This record gives sequence, structure tokens and C-alpha cells, in this order.
Amino acid sequence: MTTSPLDVAGRIIARVVAAEVMRAGLSGAVMASPPGRVSDLLREWLSPLMRVRVPDAGAVADVAGALAAAGAPGDVVETLAWRFVAEACGAAEQLLPVGSTNKAELLLDPRPLPARALPLGDVWASTLRSHAGTAPLPPVLTHALPAEVDAVERALDDYLERGVAPDQAFGTLGALELPVRRALDAAQGRRSGLLVPKLTAWTVGCDLAR
Repeated sequence: MTTSPLDVAGRIIARVVAAEVMRAGLSGAVMASPPGRVSDLLREWLSPLMRVRVPDAGAVADVAGALAAAGAPGDVVETLAWRFVAEACGAAEQLLPVGSTNKAELLLDPRPLPARALPLGDVWASTLRSHAGTAPLPPVLTHALPAEVDAVERALDDYLERGVAPDQAFGTLGALELPVRRALDAAQGRRSGLLVPKLTAWTVGCDLAR
């Protein structure tokens, strides 16, 4: 049976999270992102090495209702509700909250992050889509075609990883160039202090970034 680079990456990601759990003296992890194919894939990777808790959906719904009643913007209510419940579970049961945000979301989505630990933060949405059949996208790419998502990710990789000048890196994106560059700037301030395993050709035998 063949093993894909993402399967290999999953084992690396799980070991990184397990090391952080041990370093912090915790007893496992709690999912800070709602269930879905990508979140379930992450939980599948982590479960052999640690206890992984999924917050109670009823508790999340209660918190979401309270946030909505308090006037929280509709596009962040679910994210904040999962984060609050996961953090409460983490504090009560000594668990590390982990979110399933991917690299495209991390770079381009200015909305609140689900957790400080983002094990998929170096895995592109297109890579997850090819493996799991779907992947969340930042709002700027909600209506983009798969080929456009691929082009945006290549541009981000060229700019951030290979040092290509921004005009050259993003200049081929057409109508997406300006929105993508604005989204990148808007999301930049939230990326410090995160636990994001760095996946490279050296660690997985194939550069998942591109």
C-alpha cells in the first residue's frame, strides 16, 4: 500500500503536538474547530498518541447563541463558540486546544483563530482538498475555482517562502491580486506565537508547500 506525503506529514504533526502536550504537562488535546473532514483527519492523526476530546455540541450551541445575542458578527460566532468551549475544556481537563486551520486560512483569513496550536498551519488547502476531498477556504477565496486557489497558493509560496517580489509573485492573479494582497496584510498581525509544525522536503520527503 502506498503512503502519500500527507500521511507522512500526519505522523510528524502528531509527534509535534504530542511533544507540546508533554512539555506543557497536559493530558491530551481538545478540538477547537468544528467537526468536518479536515478536523476529523487531524483527530485521526492525533488519537494514537494522546487522548483527544471533542467539545459537546450542545455546549457550543449555547455559547454561540449567547454570542449572537450579544451582537457578535455572524461570520465569527461559530469559531468563537468552539474556541471558548475548547478553552474551558482545556482548562478543566488539562488539554491542549488545537484547531484545524490550514495554511491558506492562516495567511488570508483575518477572522479570529480557533486556537494557538494549529497543526495544519503549514498544509495548503489544495493539499487537504486532494487528500480529504474538501478543505475550508478563507473568505477571499470562497468563490474561487480550484485552479485559482492553486494559483493563489503558489503566489503566496513564491512570496513568503522563496522571496519573490510581491508584484511578480501576485501579478498573475488577475482580479484576485488586490483582494489577496489586502487579505494577507489584514491577517498578518495574528500569526505570532502559534504552534505550527514546519513541513519541508527534509521532513516529509516531498515539499507539501509546493
